Amino acid sequence: MNTFISTFRPATGFSFVIQDHETALLFQHGRYLRALEAGKPRLWASGHEVKRIDNREQMLLVQGQELLTADQVVLKVSAVATFRVADALKMHRATQAAAAVLYSEVQLALRQIVAADIAETFLQQKAGHGAKLLDLIADRAQSLGLKVDRIDIRDVMLPADLKRSFMSALQQRQEAQAGLEKARAETAALRTLANAAKLMRDTPELLQLRYLQTLQEVGTSMGNTLVLGLTDSERLKAVMKV
Repeated sequence: MNTFISTFRPATGFSFVIQDHETALLFQHGRYLRALEAGKPRLWASGHEVKRIDNREQMLLVQGQELLTADQVVLKVSAVATFRVADALKMHRATQAAAAVLYSEVQLALRQIVAADIAETFLQQKAGHGAKLLDLIADRAQSLGLKVDRIDIRDVMLPADLKRSFMSALQQRQEAQAGLEKARAETAALRTLANAAKLMRDTPELLQLRYLQTLQEVGTSMGNTLVLGLTDSERLKAVMKV
């Protein structure tokens, strides 16, 4: 990717167009004169050279590279960054290919971040690596006349055996979580039954009320037969009176 749009030597007396998103650096016989404003300037002297530079946001895609983590696991990591030219003259004087230098700086920063953590930690903290990368390359980008607005980890590819291990571990965690939730639900149900039994033992009238509710529920449907095992005639009389 080239941040320069073009370099040309305008003919004496001929005009040319500078867009409002460009910075045009004017040189004469190799010496910098000034930056040209957007418009259609015309130069009358000879020996001029104009370097037109795009100031708009640009994207830098850092292709996947195989990197070693702190526990010697090989991860293939790619990144994407957005940047723009902040100081066209500084960029011109610093390097001929600013985007290529920035690409290398991002690669080196990626290597440093990946090597600092074990594989599992790196993957768990993937969302936060962009801020670390930005901190590592911000000063270097500024020295090139560039400003990096954002940088993020794009993809992380695992070796096949490690991918299988992670999937197996994930499945085991999910199964363990499901078993824990089931145990919690069963415990809650047993606790509810125990509370209900205690209430009925302490308050016998609740049991009689439950008898009546059962009779009412069964009576709403046709063809049902209800058998009550009541051995205490006095209890049966009490229920019938109610």
